[in-house]
Amino acid sequence: RELDMNTVGVVSNIMGQTVALDWHNDTVDELLANFSKINSSVERTGDFTQKENLFQVVARNNTLFIDMVGKLGIKDRSDTAWHLSQYESLHEGMRKEFDLDERFRHIEFKLNLIQQNAKFFLEVLHAQKSNTLEWVIIMLISLECVLMILDMSGWGEKLLTGVSLF
Repeated sequence: RELDMNTVGVVSNIMGQTVALDWHNDTVDELLANFSKINSSVERTGDFTQKENLFQVVARNNTLFIDMVGKLGIKDRSDTAWHLSQYESLHEGMRKEFDLDERFRHIEFKLNLIQQNAKFFLEVLHAQKSNTLEWVIIMLISLECVLMILDMSGWGEKLLTGVSLF
C-alpha cells in the first residue's frame, strides 16, 4: 500500500484506539482490584461499610464505558474509511490485526461484571436505608399512640402542663 496522508490517518486512528484500549483495560483492572477489596471486606466482616468507595467505583465504571464508546469511537469507522472506500480494507484489516473488537468485548465484560456487583451492593444499601426508615416510622407511630392514650386517660394534660414547647 502507498503511504499517503489518508493511510497515515487510518493507521494513526487505529493505533490511538489500541493504546487507549490498553489504558482503559489497565484502569478497569484497577477497578476490579478495588471491587475485589470491597468484596473481601464484606466476606470477612459480613458488614458493608465502604459506601463512598462503592459510589466512586460505580461512577468510574460509567465514565470509562462512556469514554470508550463516545470519545474513542471504538465502534465507529474512521472518517477516511467512511468516505473513501479504498481505505476501508486497511481500516478493517488493522482492526482485526489489533483485535480491537475482541479487546473491547473483554473490557465491556469486565465493566458489566463490576456493574452487576455494584448493583447488588446498591440494592443492599437501599434495603438497609428502607429498614432504618421503617423503624423511624414505627417509633413515631408508637409515640403518637402513647400520646393519644395519655390524652384519652386524662394524664396527658397533667403531665404536659409544665412542659412548654414554645
